[in-house]
Amino acid sequence: MGKSNLFVNNTPVLLIIFNRPYTTQLVFDEIKKAKPKKLYVAADGPRFGNKADETNCKLTRDIIQQVDWDCDLQTRFLDNNVGCGPGPSSAISWVFEQEDRAIILEDDCVPVQPFFSYCDQLLEKYKDDSRIWLVSGNNYSEEFQVNDYSYFFSLYGHSWGWATWKRCWNHFNLEIKNWPAFRENKRMFDVFPTKKEATFFHKIFDRIYNDKTTLSHIWDFQFGFSIRSNGGLCIVPRKNLVKNIGYLGTHSEIKNDFHDRDTDDLFEIVKHPRFVLVSGDYDRHHFKHHWMKMGRKSFLKRVIKKLVK
Repeated sequence: MGKSNLFVNNTPVLLIIFNRPYTTQLVFDEIKKAKPKKLYVAADGPRFGNKADETNCKLTRDIIQQVDWDCDLQTRFLDNNVGCGPGPSSAISWVFEQEDRAIILEDDCVPVQPFFSYCDQLLEKYKDDSRIWLVSGNNYSEEFQVNDYSYFFSLYGHSWGWATWKRCWNHFNLEIKNWPAFRENKRMFDVFPTKKEATFFHKIFDRIYNDKTTLSHIWDFQFGFSIRSNGGLCIVPRKNLVKNIGYLGTHSEIKNDFHDRDTDDLFEIVKHPRFVLVSGDYDRHHFKHHWMKMGRKSFLKRVIKKLVK
């Protein structure tokens, strides 16, 4: 086992759950191995009149009774369903009312053990570096090796198993109210190195802002806007550390390229980057081979076609 697996996890962990006991159990099993000192569990409520939800939500919540280590456990179980946008985002806000940093896992994001120590170490190392906004556990372009560092910096940090600080989440707004001013000043072209990238994400943010029905389904693009509108950077690990098994989830039963990707259970941080700079070659590759590919496939069907009309 790598040294990372022996690292004591001091960072609070937030587990966001709903109605999937099977996938939740797989994620919880990894949390149980890591034995975080603080565990927050947030559960959305069953959808109105949905008997299957009532049963599965209870089964999912019962998994938390398996906490058998020395742990400060806090729960936030909602009686009514608020949706996949307000549910997770309000859960994250709940945690940051009490903590200055957190590791965040949803019920379909199965981490390997080194993920916890990776987040723990980098949350501490960059806690006062206002350039860094997100520590991602995902690398969906491993075929493109940036350098020999254990991680690198990117404009693109995915949030299927991730971590951040209160100082960053404080800028989050579900409705991205600052988008009109940002759009009118054409600041997207200051964020992205190419017109194609700027235009691609401009369309996404524009649709989220103008179509309020999307707000019940998504929150992560809005946090992405917070990061980009403040010039933030994301940390990406050299190897993928979290497996997304959400293709049987709430939004979609279609398996995409970011599902079931291999993970490295021997990963450890052995070499830090010398400079805090975007890895431009990686970003160009990732945009072309991930984002554009997802766009051609109706762009992340997990948002129920709201962003690709």
